[in-house]
Amino acid sequence: MRLIFIISIIFSFNACNQKKNTQIRSKTFIDEKLKNIEINSRPKVFFSLDPECPLCKSYSKKINEIRKEFQNHYDFYTFFPSKVYSKDKTLDFISINKIDMKIIIDTNQVLTKFLNAKITPECFVVDSNFNLIYKGLIDDWIKELGRKGQFVQNEYLINSLKLYLNNKKIQIKETQAIGCIIQK
Repeated sequence: MRLIFIISIIFSFNACNQKKNTQIRSKTFIDEKLKNIEINSRPKVFFSLDPECPLCKSYSKKINEIRKEFQNHYDFYTFFPSKVYSKDKTLDFISINKIDMKIIIDTNQVLTKFLNAKITPECFVVDSNFNLIYKGLIDDWIKELGRKGQFVQNEYLINSLKLYLNNKKIQIKETQAIGCIIQK
């Protein structure tokens, strides 16, 4: 039922916009130049990224490592939640940082609003019915804006992914993301 609601919301937002960057056809998000994003029965991990945010560049290697480690169990997506990013700048960011997962150019901020994304980088884990499992920091490497730690003590995202896979209770379901504010 929740999935039907999500799809209808996306159709509604999409119908209101005349731009054709993102369309929905048969339960698939499609960006004509990028990869298809399918709605299926697997849990999903979403990363909000900004090609102009230095922390997004700093975390891109870790994001790719997490995807590689968990790709057999989760679908991974990166979304760029802005009306103002140039497509060339976004594609350059993807290429330079070797972002190797499905991409959503969320110019209408439909996914951004649904996930209540406010910061880049920020991660979201949802089950197959789009119920939120975890939201927030990837880890605690960034202590506060402008201050990085020497090492990571808490792997929030990795811990959540492992616990969910093993049907265990996720202790920390949300952390406050630190990074660049998403322009709405």
